[in-house]
Amino acid sequence: MLKGKTALVTGAGKGIGRATAILLAKNGAAVVVCSRTIREAEETAGEIRSQGGVSLALECDVSDEKSVVTLFAEVKKNFGGLDILVNNAGLFSSGLVEETSLEEFNRLLAVNVGGVFLCCREAFKLMRPKVSGSIVNVSSLSGVKGAKKFPGFGAYCASKFGVVGLTEVLAVEGAECGIRVNAVCPGAVDTEMLKKAFPGDFPKLRPEQVAETILFLAGPKSSGVSGTCAEMYSDLLK
Repeated sequence: MLKGKTALVTGAGKGIGRATAILLAKNGAAVVVCSRTIREAEETAGEIRSQGGVSLALECDVSDEKSVVTLFAEVKKNFGGLDILVNNAGLFSSGLVEETSLEEFNRLLAVNVGGVFLCCREAFKLMRPKVSGSIVNVSSLSGVKGAKKFPGFGAYCASKFGVVGLTEVLAVEGAECGIRVNAVCPGAVDTEMLKKAFPGDFPKLRPEQVAETILFLAGPKSSGVSGTCAEMYSDLLK
C-alpha cells in the first residue's frame, strides 16, 4: 500500500506512535522514528528493521523549533523528501484550573499544539513541491465539542482543541497543493501515559486500533479525504 513512501512519526518510542510506525512499515513505507528519547526511538526502529523494513531513528523535541528544523533536514538528506507525517508526540497533565500554573499550561501547549504546528510547517515545505502528501494529527476526544469532559483537564483539552482547529485550517491550505490533513481523536487508549494518569480498569482502545485508523487516513484508501477528525470511542468496547 505504501511502497516507495517515506513516513515520519513523532512520539514513536512507545504507545500509539510505536504501533503506528511499525504498521506503516509493514505496509511498505520507509519510516523515520522520532522521539525525545533516542533509546526508545532506536528500539522501535530496530523492531521495524528486524521485520525487514527500512527505518531511521532520530531524536527531537517537537516544542523546540531548531530541533524540528534539524529533524526535517535529516529526513530530506536521508530520503529526499516526505510523503506522510504523523504528529503523535504529546504530553498530558491534570489539575484544576486554579491549581494550574501558566508555566504548566504553556508547557502543554508548546508540545501538543506548537509541536504539531512546527512539524506541519516543515512538512508542507517538503510536500508542496511534490504536490502530494498526507498528514495525520493525533488529537483526542478531549478536543471534540460535545464529548464528555473531566475536571482537571483544562490545559489538556485546550491543547487538543487546538490540534483539531489547526487540522481544519491546514486541510484548507493544503488543498491547492495536494496535501491532505486529518486528525484522529481517540478516547482512552491503553498506553503508559494513561496508566499513570488513570490506573483503574475500564474499557480502553489498543494502540494498534488507533494505528489502523491512522494508516487508513495516511494511505491511498482515504484519497480525497481531508479536514476530518475521526472520533474513536473506547466505550464501544463494553
